Amino acid sequence: MPNTKTGTHRPLPPETAKALARALRHRRESSQLTQEDVASRAGVSVQMVRRLEAGTSNPTLGTLHAVTTALDIMWTDLFIEVE
Repeated sequence: MPNTKTGTHRPLPPETAKALARALRHRRESSQLTQEDVASRAGVSVQMVRRLEAGTSNPTLGTLHAVTTALDIMWTDLFIEVE
């Protein structure tokens, strides 16, 4: 898939970002994985995983998909937890 970003990439609302961060951290810890493990499996940087878990990152769906695949969950499951 070519890298063809178009339009505005809008940030998540702060409360959604924090809830998503808590859900990701919970899933990672439940799987007994380190941030380094998740980063390696997802093909992203450890800093990205840290920012996701801190709620300070504005992930693309591609990044979110890679991280949740590394956690062996569907990315949509996180939003069920967030609601």
